[in-house]
This record gives sequence, C-alpha cells and structure tokens, in this order.
Amino acid sequence: MASLFLVILGISVSVGLIIIVLISLSPLLDKRYAAKWKYLIWIFLALRLLVPISGINGQLVIGGAQKQNQTVAGSKEKYTGDLTGVTVPHRRIVVEIPAQMTAPIKAQTEKNDTGITMLDIVAFVWIVGSLIFIAVHFISYFYYKRQLIKNGRMIEDVKALSQIEKLKCELHIRRSIHVMEYYEAESPMIIGFIKPVVVLPKEQYSLEELFFILKHELVHLKRGDIYFKLLLVIANAFHWFNPLIWILHKEAIIDMELSCDERVTKDTGYAVRKAYTETLLSMLHKRCSRRTAFTTQFYGGKKIMKKRFKNILIKKGKKNGICILICAVILTISLGTLVGCATTEQPAGKENTGNNGIQNASGQPEEKTVPTGQMSDKDSANEDDTLKNTTMLTFSKEGEEEQKQATLAVGDGYSIYLPDNEWKQSDSHTWTAIVNEQVQLWITHYEGKSIDSVAQNLEEHGYTAEEGYQDGDLVYHASLKGSEQDVWVIFYSYPVEFEEGWGRELPVIADTFALSAETNGIKSDSPDTASEYLKDEDCQEIRNLVDGFATAYFNGNIDTMQKFLASTYVGEVDGYEGIGSISDLTVKGLSDSDDKKIENGRYFVSLEFRDSSYEDMFLYLTFGLVKQDNNWKIQFYGVEG
Repeated sequence: MASLFLVILGISVSVGLIIIVLISLSPLLDKRYAAKWKYLIWIFLALRLLVPISGINGQLVIGGAQKQNQTVAGSKEKYTGDLTGVTVPHRRIVVEIPAQMTAPIKAQTEKNDTGITMLDIVAFVWIVGSLIFIAVHFISYFYYKRQLIKNGRMIEDVKALSQIEKLKCELHIRRSIHVMEYYEAESPMIIGFIKPVVVLPKEQYSLEELFFILKHELVHLKRGDIYFKLLLVIANAFHWFNPLIWILHKEAIIDMELSCDERVTKDTGYAVRKAYTETLLSMLHKRCSRRTAFTTQFYGGKKIMKKRFKNILIKKGKKNGICILICAVILTISLGTLVGCATTEQPAGKENTGNNGIQNASGQPEEKTVPTGQMSDKDSANEDDTLKNTTMLTFSKEGEEEQKQATLAVGDGYSIYLPDNEWKQSDSHTWTAIVNEQVQLWITHYEGKSIDSVAQNLEEHGYTAEEGYQDGDLVYHASLKGSEQDVWVIFYSYPVEFEEGWGRELPVIADTFALSAETNGIKSDSPDTASEYLKDEDCQEIRNLVDGFATAYFNGNIDTMQKFLASTYVGEVDGYEGIGSISDLTVKGLSDSDDKKIENGRYFVSLEFRDSSYEDMFLYLTFGLVKQDNNWKIQFYGVEG
C-alpha cells in the first residue's frame, strides 16, 4: 500500500504542474481555441492520474533502496570472504559503510518488528480517504436515483417524444432514451450509465426551450460525458489530498459544458445562438442544492454562466487545437519522465501485458472493419454494372473526418447516395434535408446538350465552377456530369452560415452521382418536368405577391408578411431595417425579355428600389418563389446591395 501511495504521489505532482500551466494559459486558450480541445486535455490528464506508472517517489525510490541494501549486503559478503581480489578503493568503501550504517539498520529493523512506519500510516489515511470519497458520491447517486424512480413520472408528451426522436436522428443516437419529470430536479440532466434517462424539472417549456434542453442533454449522452464525470470522480478520489486535482475536476466540468454548448450551436446563426442563451438564462433562478456527480446536471454560478453566454454568442471562428492537445500530451509524459523514469522489471512486464491487451481489444473492431471493405471491393469487382445499395461517405469538417452510412437513391436514369435518415424526397428529382428545408439537392437533365453549352448557360445565371453563387442567405452550387449526348447537373443549396457543415457534405454527395447502366443515353420520358415557363397569369400573380409583401415589408408589418410565406420558409421574419425613404420600386424578372424559366419548381425575382440613406445606388429585395396549393409563395427573401 505504501508503494502504491508513493506512485500516486509522484503522478499527482507531475500532473499538478500541468494543471498550473493550463490554468495560467486558460485566458489565451479560451480566446483562440474551441473548448473541446481543453476538454480533451482534461480527459487525458484524468486518465494519466489513474495509470500507476512508477515515479521517483514511488517504485524508483523503493527499487533504489532495495538495490542499495543489496549492494551493502553484497559488500559485506565480499569483505568477509576473500580480500585478495579486492582493490584498495573498494576495500575502503566496504570497511567504512558497515561501521556507519550498522546501528541505523538495526534500529530500523527493530522498529519494523515492533510497529508500522509513518509512511504506512500516511498510506492508510490516503486509502481510507479515497474509499470515503468514492462511497459518498456513489451513495448520493444511488439515493438520488432511487428517489427519481420512486417519485418521478415518465413523460408521454408527444412534443417531447417527437423532439427526442428528431434529435436522435440528427445526432445518430440509436439507443433507447426515456424522459422523466421529477419535481425535485433542479435542472435538466442525464442520469444512468446503462439505461440513460433524461430528467426534466416540473416546468412548462416552450417548443424552442424544449428543443435546446433536449439537444444539450443528448449531446452529453452522445459524447459519453457522464462516463467522463465518473472518470473525474475516481481520479479525484485517488488524489483527494492534492487541491490541484480538485481544480482540475472543476475546470474539466466547466469546459465540458462549454464544448457541449459549442456542439449544440454548431453551424447555427446568431439568432439561434441568442435563443439558446435565453433558454439557459431562464434556468438561472434555479439552484442545484442537491446534486450528484454522476449526472450531467450543471449550474456553476452566474460567473460561469456569463462565460458560457459569451462563448456561445461569439461569432469569430476559433482555431483547431490539435497542436495544443499534442503539446499537452508530450509535456505530461516528459514531466512524468523527469519525476520518475524508472520501473522495476516486474511492473514493466505487467505494463507490457496491459498494452498487449489494449492492442487486442482495439484490434477486434479492425478485424470487423477490414473484411467489410474487402467484401465491398469483391462485390464491385464481380458486379460491374450493379451498384451497392449502401456505402460509407467520408466528410472532412474542421480538420476532422466524419463518416456516415448512405443508401442509394435511384432516379430516372441515374442514382446518388444520400446519408441515412437525413433526407426526404420532395419530388421525383428533388431531395430536402429533414433538419433544414433550406438545404436541398435536385438533379436536372439537359438532353442533347454539350457540357460547354450547359456550363456557359449556368455562368450566365451566376454559377461559377468553384464558388457557385449566393442569393440572399442561400448559396447555390452546380456539378456537371456528362454522357455521350446528354448532360446532367446536380444542383444543391444551403444557408451560407452552414458552410462548414452542409458546405462540406453536399459536394461529396454530388460526387456519388452515377448514370444507371440500363438507361444511360436513353431519353427521359418527361423532359419538361424539371423546367417549365411562367404563364401570363403566373406573372400577374407574382407581381401582386411582390407588391403586397413589399408594402408590409417596408412598413414592418410582420403578420401581413407571414401570409405571403410558404410553409417551407425557415428563419425569422424581419421587416426592413433601413431608415431612409423608399422610392423607384421596379420588379425584375417578369419582363418580356426575361427567360421566365421555372427551375425545379422555383422562380426568382427581385424588387429594385432606392433608399434615401444610400445615395447613387440601388438595393434589391430578392425572392425565391415556389408553388404551394396552386398559389405562388415566398420560400426565402433577402436584401442585397
């Protein structure tokens, strides 16, 4: 026990130095890097605290003492046996050391025979303190869980369950999750290691608040944060005597919440982030008077909540912190080596055995993965004209790779892979993202055209090979695929603020487009379904629509504006924010010289106008229009200079 305590003490000292460095650099790290990188550093340090590698205060000291005793004993034996082969220097050492060390060695031997050492007492206090620390937390956890099961009520509200299912699909969570209402819960939380339960206080939540609360807790569940909190408690239990480890525990929980907030608000606009902070703000009046460490329940005080709000609302992108994580790992290992870099042979053997076990454990999934890839290659080689029904798509986001399983979607003469449970088919050639209806992908067939002519036509409409074009808050891209006589164009659109999300996924999805072998080069049965033209009555209806909406828009009449919007409209409805007088209103896109072509059910027009606040320039209110119940409606709108 004493030897183990000395090892733990050495680890505690080396990790404590890293904690001091991290706390000192926190203002700089928080400003430049996302919280998830500090969160990963804390996880690594917590794991390091539980790995009993020998240190100078542990096995190195004991091993050294053993070697010293063995040396003295060996010297004695050599001295009393044969002196002829011993040189003068060795003879002096052997003679003087036993004379000086005999009395202390005997005194210590007598002490060990009659009682225990101070180190044994300290080690005993340490192990008792660790057991008490763990016992208190586990007793608190099981008592709270028992009260929850006894007094909680399973929620069967359709709104909550529907939100849970949507978020499970978005976050790719497959395990079953129950939602309970508990009147003594101070804040929403996840509890349970095997069968997790979302616990909500007995409050009335709006749909928006319920969405953010559930998404926050499910992100915790997705990342396994509750197991990380268990890891922190065990690490703190083993190092309860070190105040720096208590600081690590506290800072790790804070960064866990900050990184969770970043994940919840990832690829969202300022309005969504602001709404999320308002949801957190509504919880400030609650105080977590009864908390257990093995849940995701968190408050932290007004100072920490203010830090969370600032981190959520900041718009400036933060750097990739992989280098900081690597530096922290190297520094921790280096300090551990400086504190103690030697082990005895037996622990080294155990360490190697542990490593072999880890390799075997990690090797098992690899064995499952490799045959799958080999099977795919074999299938593609044996069946040249038959496409696989499923595949794995790899996306690069923020320097990290993400994989999703995709299923083959078959159209009229073509096929394309779409990630599972993320897309719905709007019509025969159009797919819409389930979580955001502004994200769409549609395919247009240009029969009897060359790629050059189609590319030139797209350039005239604003498309470029690399950047596409932006219309209001949406970005549009086009990817051309050509056969012998026809050209197929894969169009896709997404909000400009989701460039790091959908902007990375959609090009990969578009690259999976392929023509069906049996229909390659065959004419489509309905070539005009993707492209139609406005009729005179459509033009008049659109003019009336634009005039009515513009009147309400410039007057700030939100209720009237909503009457002109399509059911697929996503986002806030805002009136005109200019302060000048409006004049010279002209509708663009409906004149006799305009093409008036409807592309995949959409038509775009602009309202040109002047604002007296902006001299010598026109402003344009651009509309994306769609047919809904045989009437034209506005799917999106935006002002540009």
